Amino acid sequence: MKIKPEQADRLVDEIVKAYRAKELIKLKAGEPEVRAKIRDTIIRNFHEEDVIEEEAREMLASHAGDMRRAGEMDQHKMFLLIKQRIAQKKGFVL
Repeated sequence: MKIKPEQADRLVDEIVKAYRAKELIKLKAGEPEVRAKIRDTIIRNFHEEDVIEEEAREMLASHAGDMRRAGEMDQHKMFLLIKQRIAQKKGFVL
């Protein structure tokens, strides 16, 4: 899933606002540095998920013939299962 910079910024705003409202964070660094770190983490996370999705698509495509012979299998369900297994092996939480 691609994320636009402005979407990442809105997510950062919501996270910081929610954490402050619940007093879950106390900033030890300047707010711009904290926001930048959160933003980088969000973008990196979305990129990691994109990599996992691409790997799942490749795996699904390589087994497309087997799936057709096996009968009616929903490709989207198979994609999600493959994606979950790859993510689990990599220790990535979806």
